[in-house]
Amino acid sequence: MAIARALADQGMTTLFGVVGEGNIHVIAHLVEDHRVRYVKAAREDGAVLMATGYASVTGEVGFATVTHGPGLTNTMTALTQAARSGLPVVVLAGDTDPALPYGRQRIDQAALVAPTGAGFQPIASPATAVDDVARAVGRARAERRPIVLNAPVDLQHGTVAYSPSRVNLPAPQAVAPDADALDRAAGVIAAARRPVILAGRGAALAGAKKSILALAEHIGAPVSTTLRAKDLFRGEPFDLGICGTLSHGPASETILAADCLVVFGAGLNPDTTADGSLVAGKRIVHIDLDPARLGLRTEVTVAVQADAERAAVTLLDRLGELDLRHAGTLCTEELRTRLAEFDPRSEFAPYAGGPIDSRELTLLLDQVFPHDRTYVSDSGRFMLPGFAWLHVPEPSAFIETVDFGSIGLGLATAIGAAVGRPDRPVLLTAGDGGLAMELPELLTAVRYGLDLVLVVYNDSAYGAEVAITDLLGKAHDISRLPGTDFAAIARSMGASGLTVARADDLPLIAEAIEHRRGPVVIDVKTDPRTPIPH
Repeated sequence: MAIARALADQGMTTLFGVVGEGNIHVIAHLVEDHRVRYVKAAREDGAVLMATGYASVTGEVGFATVTHGPGLTNTMTALTQAARSGLPVVVLAGDTDPALPYGRQRIDQAALVAPTGAGFQPIASPATAVDDVARAVGRARAERRPIVLNAPVDLQHGTVAYSPSRVNLPAPQAVAPDADALDRAAGVIAAARRPVILAGRGAALAGAKKSILALAEHIGAPVSTTLRAKDLFRGEPFDLGICGTLSHGPASETILAADCLVVFGAGLNPDTTADGSLVAGKRIVHIDLDPARLGLRTEVTVAVQADAERAAVTLLDRLGELDLRHAGTLCTEELRTRLAEFDPRSEFAPYAGGPIDSRELTLLLDQVFPHDRTYVSDSGRFMLPGFAWLHVPEPSAFIETVDFGSIGLGLATAIGAAVGRPDRPVLLTAGDGGLAMELPELLTAVRYGLDLVLVVYNDSAYGAEVAITDLLGKAHDISRLPGTDFAAIARSMGASGLTVARADDLPLIAEAIEHRRGPVVIDVKTDPRTPIPH
């Protein structure tokens, strides 16, 4: 089949999917003729999320497939999450035969996909099928979003002589900065006395770490990151960590004291700027590959459209003729010591009101889980300590699933990450409400024996909604959930299961992690009103 061969030619080696009448023929050819690994998801949204997790950790295009009609409608939340995450994914979707307009599963699939932010690439005819496949994959890479490759079943049965596609959509290129804009940026930086550098995911994707650190040393600037570039500079003496609402005390004080921010590949959203409080009164040099993001959320002094790596190298070259090593006054021995000795426990008092303090649980996980890890977080109130304190070896090893504000997306995403990087164990944190939505995919993790540890922050509630009912002065009944024994459920599904109900049980977590064989679910009883970092 030409569609299957074209997908293989475009680099597909792993496919996540749920089989149906609309895609079974393509899957069969991919598996039998092209030796593509087919990972069988429990649900269609799970298949798309697995492809996004795979794309996150590998840097490659993720591939998923679903059947027509309800197979595609089940992916809407996952497609929206992937689109807002900016991840390259191709979703092969079968479509009903247009000659059967009253088919039970018929729906306008192009109209369905449009509001999600994903792209839509139809296979127009057998003659264009190979080129259409190439366009879908090329678009996913270039546009960094999911593309639904729509394949009507009648076209799948057509015949065509195969020849490789001549479609070659270029990948994003490293754009060099405009000379005048760069001169203005260099002038702002040279005049600064307390600069701080902020790097986002664009800097990580551009491989700009080394050049940014060289620039930081030359101008005497501490370095920080957005959440999406988490731990890019970890281990550096003047690494402030995350800039924004998750900043720790020494970082917040340093950023507030800055007179200039040099921003590489970050969108400067309200979380990063703490609703503008961390950027107020500062001169800002904003460097980003996408001109639409420059100054979009925050007023900036100089905007430079450029690849982060090229901009950092060129700025260092421009500023290299100036002796700026002593211009920055923030990189002091006092700051170096404060950062090296910082302990998150210094910023919160132990909470004795519930079974287990979720903050202490998070710090324990960071200590006992292998450091060469992939860390995936589902969405929920529990996630903030993990965002702040659970570390990763490099930014692509961290995946958060909050771009669409939905809970219940973490498990399938973690499965895709485990398949994509089997050399690294996956730590997944989830709330009990979110996990209840995605439990079927635990069967997928068990089926493939994945090295995945799922830690459930089980507060028997929708924790964020408990906080809302507190503010409203209402009872918690509508936000509370019945107690659920996720460890027992995990064992019934073929995974290992451990319940941690008291502080005395916490040492069992390290033991379970050390002796894990396949997926492990650790059900930890927490309290929804445990204070969290802000």
